[in-house]
This record gives sequence, C-alpha cells and structure tokens, in this order.
Amino acid sequence: MDSRSINSINIAQQCKILFKSLENGKLTKMNRPQSVTILAILQLLSAIFSLFDGLVILFFAGIFGGIGGALGGAKVGTVIGGAIALFAAISLIIGIASLILTWGLYQLKSWAWMGTLIVHAIAALAQLAKLFGTAGAGANFLILGFAVGCIYYLLRPDVKQAFAI
Repeated sequence: MDSRSINSINIAQQCKILFKSLENGKLTKMNRPQSVTILAILQLLSAIFSLFDGLVILFFAGIFGGIGGALGGAKVGTVIGGAIALFAAISLIIGIASLILTWGLYQLKSWAWMGTLIVHAIAALAQLAKLFGTAGAGANFLILGFAVGCIYYLLRPDVKQAFAI
C-alpha cells in the first residue's frame, strides 16, 4: 500500500468514528477519563465530610453559646454561638453544593468544573480559618486535604479537556 491509501483508510476510520458518535444530530461527550472519576469520588467524600463537619460544629455552637451565656451573659453567648454557627452553615452549604457538583462531574457537565473549583477554593479558605478558631483540627485537615486534592485534579490537562475548558 502506498501512503495515499493509508491516509484514505485513516480518514475513513476517523469519519466512521465520528459518525458513530453522532446521536440525535449532536456529538456525544468524550468518554470520562479516570481522573474525572477520581475527582467525582473525591468530591463525594468531600461532601460527606463537609456535611459531617457542619453538623459537629453546629453541635458545638450550642454548647459554647450556652457556656458563654452562663459566664458572660446572654449577649456573649449569642455572639459566641452565632459565630460558631456561621462556620457550621458554611460547611453545610458547601456539603450540599458538593453533592450536586458530584453528579455534574460524573456526567461531564461543564458548569460542574467551574463550580467545583469555586467550592473547593472556598472550602480550603474556610478550613484554614477554622484551624485557628475551633476544635476538631483533624476533620479540618481532612477536608482541607480533599479540597486541595480536588483542585489538583481539576487543573490536570486531561480533566480540563474532558470538560472542554
């Protein structure tokens, strides 16, 4: 075979692959790379830990708010409990958003890539802030590690290509 026939065969094979990937007049998304599957799993684990972290912090908000109220009065207790409850709310919101983003990542939805990057940047900053103010530093480090791991996977070239970024 000469080079012209080999090129014709390659073009024919590529056209065959292209036509096989057509569904309802649209090209289908590429197969999910293993990195994206790992990212979706990390996202799910991060969601679970964020929800757990938020519930634990919410529990402590009541305890420390009550202690602050007993020692310094109702206003002190309210400020302490409210400040701690704010961190709980952030963790719970990030956890719920992470569950939604897990599905989007697994389905290769383009909005999930940007949303995951934003959520994990916020999660990393929140976990760093909580390291200076609350107990449970082990959970904070764990969630911080997941956030940094997810950001790393998001910025990998194969993952960006899968989401057409």
